[in-house]
Amino acid sequence: MVSLEEYLADPCGSLSIPYWKAKQISVPPGMEIVHHSRFRGEMAEGRAHSRFFRLIHRLRDIPRPASPPGVVFGPVSPARAGELADVINRCYRHSGVRVTEEVRGWADLPVCRPELWLGAFADGALIGSVIGEFDPEAGEGVIEWLQVLPEYRGRGIAAELTARALEIMGGFAGFATVSGECENPTCPERVYRACGFEGDDVWHILR
Repeated sequence: MVSLEEYLADPCGSLSIPYWKAKQISVPPGMEIVHHSRFRGEMAEGRAHSRFFRLIHRLRDIPRPASPPGVVFGPVSPARAGELADVINRCYRHSGVRVTEEVRGWADLPVCRPELWLGAFADGALIGSVIGEFDPEAGEGVIEWLQVLPEYRGRGIAAELTARALEIMGGFAGFATVSGECENPTCPERVYRACGFEGDDVWHILR
């Protein structure tokens, strides 16, 4: 585990996950996490191999996309955890992600900031959401979950959710980070970079 000073000097290159989370969990047996600067192709031989990008935003010059017509943005309460779980599950079917009651539990985490739970609504129904977190020790905002239902993609909804979360984080965080699967067919990295995230750190997960 790196020190807080080491982490703050290079958040995305020193750890594959946010600092607060790295303090809480350990790498499971049989898993190896390697930064791209230390990765060699032979490490993946005979092992499951996935790649995750990690990007940083200094919370300056946050682009503000044009709001898509017919979509309303606003806070989404943890009381709507069932709806949030349904949207997340429908959006991440390609990766086998499935969440249930743990969504409600995210509101009890020490890094929870309710104002960073934002939703996109069409005719009153939740069609997308972003869940952000804030670690006061590191001064770090984190985009943890971002999802838009497949039938509503391509309208700028994900970018609007991200930009709104970043604007809120700018009021109390020193920087923000995000990570995601490099091979995700929905190309979330493109959305994050359009919103001002930057960097070239990639982490290899070997099992």
